[in-house]
Amino acid sequence: MANINISENIKKQPLKQPEVEHSFDCGRVSFDFYDNNAVMYKLDGININWFFAGGKTKDGRYFTSKTAKKTSYRITATKNGYIISLYYWEDDIIFVQHLITDIHNPFFICQLEIMDEKIPTETNYLVVLDFSYPSDLCLPLFSSPDTKMLLCPYDNDMSNKYEIVDLKSKRISYDVSAIFNPKSSNGLILGSIDNNIWKNAIVCNEDKNIGLSCISGIANTSTHDINDHGYLQGKTVSSDRFVCGFFKDIKEGLIYYGKIAQNKNGIHQYYGSSPFVWSLSSSDGLDYYEEEADFLYHKLKNFADIDGTTYIILDNILGLSKIRLKRFIKKLHKRGQKVGVSFFPLCHLEAMNMTPLKGSFFKFRKDVVLKQSDDFNFQPIDGRLPIDITIPEAEKDLRIQLREIVNLGFDYIRFDFLSFGALENERYNKEIKTGRQALSYFYQILKEELNPAKIGKEIFIDFFTSPLFPSNFAHLRKCCCDSFSTIEDIKHILNNLTYSYWTNKNLYQFNTVGSAVFYSSDNDEKESLTSLEVKSRYNASIISGVVYNYYGKDSNNKEKTILIANNDNLNKIVRLNKNFLPLTLANDNYIYYLSCQGKTFVAVFNLSDETKTFKLDPKIFNFDNQGILIDLNNNTSTVFTNKIHLTLDKYDSIIFELKKN
Repeated sequence: MANINISENIKKQPLKQPEVEHSFDCGRVSFDFYDNNAVMYKLDGININWFFAGGKTKDGRYFTSKTAKKTSYRITATKNGYIISLYYWEDDIIFVQHLITDIHNPFFICQLEIMDEKIPTETNYLVVLDFSYPSDLCLPLFSSPDTKMLLCPYDNDMSNKYEIVDLKSKRISYDVSAIFNPKSSNGLILGSIDNNIWKNAIVCNEDKNIGLSCISGIANTSTHDINDHGYLQGKTVSSDRFVCGFFKDIKEGLIYYGKIAQNKNGIHQYYGSSPFVWSLSSSDGLDYYEEEADFLYHKLKNFADIDGTTYIILDNILGLSKIRLKRFIKKLHKRGQKVGVSFFPLCHLEAMNMTPLKGSFFKFRKDVVLKQSDDFNFQPIDGRLPIDITIPEAEKDLRIQLREIVNLGFDYIRFDFLSFGALENERYNKEIKTGRQALSYFYQILKEELNPAKIGKEIFIDFFTSPLFPSNFAHLRKCCCDSFSTIEDIKHILNNLTYSYWTNKNLYQFNTVGSAVFYSSDNDEKESLTSLEVKSRYNASIISGVVYNYYGKDSNNKEKTILIANNDNLNKIVRLNKNFLPLTLANDNYIYYLSCQGKTFVAVFNLSDETKTFKLDPKIFNFDNQGILIDLNNNTSTVFTNKIHLTLDKYDSIIFELKKN
C-alpha cells in the first residue's frame, strides 16, 4: 500500500505536555508513550491519535490507564511484527493492554486483559481503546466539524440500516465503524475481530471534546436486549481484539477489516457459483409449489447459475406429507433444480408452545423457552419466543430436525430470526455467560450436523435474518430486511448495499438483498409495482452478487416476470461471482461499478420522483474517455466521448457495460 499523505492536515504547533517517555517503531506503525499513560498511534511517522484503556468489574470498581499506575511493559518480536504489553495497576486490579503490529500494515490490533490479585475477576465491560479527547498533538479527526461516522447495525432485522452521521455523542456503531473526512476519504477504521464471546461496539463518548470508545460488552434495545451483557469470570478475562488503522481510502480500509475479521474456523466453503434463488411463500401446499417450480423450469431458463441450477425455497412445509415432499424434491433434482427450506430453530410462535419436541418424552416447546431470572418467559418479540438451545432437549430436537431436512433431500437451508439465540440471559448451560457464546454454541451444532463429510452431500447455508457476527458459519447472508412494494424499500436495499460491500467474500461468501418482491406479496397493501420499480429492484439484486426474488401469487405477473428475470445479459454478471462496489460512501449514493475479467459494468439508479439526468466521467470507473455504452437491460448501444449522459425516468435504473470503440 502506498504511503499516506496527510501531513497537510496536521496542525503545526509545538509539542505540549504530556511529554514522551519513550517511543517504539514497529515498521509502518509506531507508538509514543507519554508520561500520563497515553499511547500515541503513529503511521509513517505521523501522529494519528492517542488512546487509553479501562473498564469496570462486577463489584463496581472502575479502572482506567488515565489514573492507574503503569508498572511495566514487555516487547516481544513475532514473525511479522511485535507485541507490546503495557501493565497497569489500580484498586487491586491488574490490567494489560496488548498492542499487536505487522511491519507491513497500516493498522495495529489491541486487546485488553484484566486480572485480580485477590479473587477471580468478573466483568462485562471492557474499554479496549479509549480515544478520550482530541489534542493539538493528534490528527484533527475528532475536532473537525466535517468528520463523519459510519454506523453499522447489529443485525439485519427491524429494518435496521447503515448510516453516515455527524460525529456526535451517544452515537453507537456495532462491531465496526469508520471515522472519516468525506472530502478526502482519509479515515480511521475501528472494528472487533473475534466476536464469538462479546457483543462489541464503537461508541461516541458523552463529552464536549468528542472521543471514541471501543467496547467489549454492549447490550441495549438495538441488540434486542433487556438484560445487561453477561459477565465473564476467571483468573484472567480478555476482551475481544480490535483492529485500529488509518487508511487513505476508508473504502479500501473496510475491505482490509473484512479480511482481518474473517472467521477461519467457520464452515466449509461452497464450491458452486453465485446462486439464483426463488422464494415461494404460501400455505397452499405442494400443488402450488409444483406449479411454480414448473414455471421456473419452463419459462425462466436463464434464471440459473453457471451450472444451470435454480434454488427454489419453500417457506412453509408444516403439515406437508413427507412422502409427497420427498417425491417432489426428487422430481426437481432430476431436471437440475435444487430445493431449500426456511427454518427458524432459535424461536417459535406462541401458538407452537404445545408442539412436542422431537426425541424427548412428554417435552414440549414451551419447556425450552428462554426464561428470565424470575422464571417468567421473555415477552414475545414479533410474536415469537426465544429458545434456550443449551437445554439438552432443545439441542436434541434441533439435531433431529436438521437430520430430517437432510434426509428429505433438501439442498439449501435458510435460517431465520437467529438474533433470538443471542439474547443476554442466564442459560441452562452455566458455562455460557453471554448471548454471543450461546449463538456460537448453536453455530457449532450446525457445523457438526451439516458437515459434508458427515452427511455425504453439500448443503447451502443461508443466514437470512441474523447478526453480522459471528461470521463464516453460513455461505450467504442478506445485508438488509426484505423489501416490499414501496420505493423506500428499494432505497433501503441500496443503503445496505452501499455499506456492506466489504462483507462479500470476507465475512460471508455471498452478500444478498434478501427476498426482493417483483410485483406484490402477501405482506403488501400496494397492489403492484410499476415496471420501472420492478426493474430497479431486480437490478439491485444483480449488483449484490446473488439474485434472490419472490413475485407473489398473482398469475398475471408471470409474463412480466419473464421479461425481467430471464434477461441473460444481466444474469451473466451474477455468474462472475462478484458484487458491485459503491462509487462513494454517502447516504445518497446510487451509483455502483464492477471491474472484472477486463470488463467494466456500471449501475445507476434514479429513485427520486422525477426524471433525472446524470453526467458521468468514465474515468471515475477507470475507463477511457470514449467508448461504447451497452445498456444490458434492453440490449442497446450508444457511443460516448468524454462524458456519459444518462436520462432516467423516476424510479428507473440502468446496468450498462463500457466497451472500447
